[in-house]
Amino acid sequence: MENRRTIAQDAAKGLMIIGVVFFHCSLMTYAVPMEALSQFNILSAMFPFIMSSFFFYTGYNYVDKGRSYKESILRRAKQLLIPMAIAFIISAITISSIELIYSYQDVPSALHAIGNTILYSLMSEPLAIMIGFPQSGGTVLGLVVGLGLLWFIYCLFTCSIFFYLLVKRTNKNPFTLFSVVIILLIIAFVIGEYVGTYLPYTIQCYPVVLAIMLTAAYLRQSHFLNKRIRTKKDIIFHTINALIAEGIIIATCFVMYYRFNATTTGALPGGLFDTNLKGFDAFIAYAFGILGTYFIHTVCRLIKRIPILGTSLAWVGNHSAFFYLFHPIFITLIMSLIFKKEVILGAGQAYVYFAFTFACLVLCCFIIDLIIKRKHIATPIKEEIDNNKDPEGD
Repeated sequence: MENRRTIAQDAAKGLMIIGVVFFHCSLMTYAVPMEALSQFNILSAMFPFIMSSFFFYTGYNYVDKGRSYKESILRRAKQLLIPMAIAFIISAITISSIELIYSYQDVPSALHAIGNTILYSLMSEPLAIMIGFPQSGGTVLGLVVGLGLLWFIYCLFTCSIFFYLLVKRTNKNPFTLFSVVIILLIIAFVIGEYVGTYLPYTIQCYPVVLAIMLTAAYLRQSHFLNKRIRTKKDIIFHTINALIAEGIIIATCFVMYYRFNATTTGALPGGLFDTNLKGFDAFIAYAFGILGTYFIHTVCRLIKRIPILGTSLAWVGNHSAFFYLFHPIFITLIMSLIFKKEVILGAGQAYVYFAFTFACLVLCCFIIDLIIKRKHIATPIKEEIDNNKDPEGD
């Protein structure tokens, strides 16, 4: 049986993080980024499950190692909150510096916009929109994206608090899992339908995310994603199932668009429910998280058989956290340095942003890997030298 973390899983994460980076590159071509969510296209219909799948993999990778609840939460805090704080500081400093260096307005105005953006992000975009902040000075688009994408991390941490409370119980009993998932989805439906589709700190999507994580943890016990593929018959069987899953996703997206004008069906962009589907989008996002992950994981199990492609995507997947946290820095750099914050190539400019950003991310990760590798090589050598020293220091 395949290991908990597989090449296929890393390759799937690689494909999905590429999609996330490209989506944010396309946002930079809009004067008002939220306008991008009002447009429907075939890519959004084919891959609306990207964010849900990242949450699914988190639940799927859960293994009961006998830790206490307190130990699990402290470990999760170190894994998520510390990197989030570091990413916040680095992004704020770096993107603000780019804004000041390449600002095409006076420095006081640029500082005002930077201050607005930091406050805007700390209070979360939904709350800022609700209260009409900022009323003057505007915001820095690259900084809004760079700090705003941290929603995924604090959402994941908050859901993990409840996940570790429930997962041992839901893993033991399918009826318990079913009951908890139904309750969570009903809560999400009520919030989305009667409170709002985009609430402060994206709390509307937390019940959906938790339901996806708990379901994934349960499905791992039956090796949902990693059943053996030995024969051509196995390949045909899993391929057909994957295509059916993707077909359901695409068909649902098209029906929801033509029937209800829903452009972000089940996608959870920034945790947002589709404004036309409202609470019903919670059920769709949950289903897409399962079906979509099965589809992309199965595709990547086949892709990994192509050595160069599979290995490359897996490498990107292994560095997906770095790609996710820091890609807005490079988008902002090319946007300010080369294009001077103007869109001169139309929708095609997103591809230029992506090519530059992706190249910079790959280069940075190669350098980091090289430094880490050298450190690992040097440490044992240093320890051996220290161990062989004369006690008297001669």
